Amino acid sequence: MARRADPFSQVGVTAYVYFPGILNGVLKLDDSAMREIEDAVRVAERSGDDVALAFAWITLGAALVHRRTEAERDRGQSLLVDVAEVYKRRGQNLGQIPVINTWVGREMARRGDRDGAIPLMRAAVDDLLRDGRPQANGAAAIGVLVETLLDRGTDADLAEAEATTDRLEAAPADEGRVVRGIWLLRLRTLLARARGDAAAYANLRDHYREMARTLGFEGHMAWAEAMS
Repeated sequence: MARRADPFSQVGVTAYVYFPGILNGVLKLDDSAMREIEDAVRVAERSGDDVALAFAWITLGAALVHRRTEAERDRGQSLLVDVAEVYKRRGQNLGQIPVINTWVGREMARRGDRDGAIPLMRAAVDDLLRDGRPQANGAAAIGVLVETLLDRGTDADLAEAEATTDRLEAAPADEGRVVRGIWLLRLRTLLARARGDAAAYANLRDHYREMARTLGFEGHMAWAEAMS
């Protein structure tokens, strides 16, 4: 329906589906999804609507940082940084900036700068958990921070990862309860592996796989299968 309407409707629907869908592990990012997102970017560019273009860019940036090649992830990180600057300059959609910073930080960590990335991600998560209640995409952002801490792997990182996961579990979740639940299960599984608790890890991994399959969350299904 949106394709037959105005450009902003098409871009808005594409962003509404793919931006949270990809970040939260609900949708698997295949080539078909990439084509649809790239098409929305072209529509936004032709429209001359800067708000629509920012929505298209943030969706494409989020998609690209989940792709396989370094060149794609570089482009995605650059787009996310550009969108954050647009939002700051215009004073709009400021609630998206902590989300953007989380994934920009993840890309910094992937390139070896974990010491620079983790404070950026930690500040973003604090913002997304203001008033003790997770904001939109907050569970996914916490998941990315916890995974980055576990990748660095010091004793202090493990303790912080545990505390951050507990913080997510203790927060009220009137909305997004299912998404938070599967992220918590994923993080508990990763924590068991980091502690070297093989029995707990195997049990939690099986539960995580089953929950992802039951919900039909394609991203989590792929991540669960990738666990050794």
